[in-house]
Amino acid sequence: MKITDIRIFKAKKRGPVLAYANVILDNRFIIRGITLLETEKTGRFISMPSRLLRNEDRRSYRDVCHPLNTDVRNELTETIFAAYDEFMEDSESEE
Repeated sequence: MKITDIRIFKAKKRGPVLAYANVILDNRFIIRGITLLETEKTGRFISMPSRLLRNEDRRSYRDVCHPLNTDVRNELTETIFAAYDEFMEDSESEE
């Protein structure tokens, strides 16, 4: 599958969340709500959309969709952060 479009939405609050992204694959499939994060410990990474699961006394989250291997995750991460960097450059030049 080929990434055909990425839309970046800046996060409203400061903290580890940098932005959110929607990714379109092959002009046919959209993934909404990918979170772009950055921490001192792990650096930049993406978090796929997830939903809350309630198991008796525990609450946990499960990804709604996710890459099936490291190569696909790396490609997705690199492409999304390249779009984010471009988005940030464009927004800084508008100010």
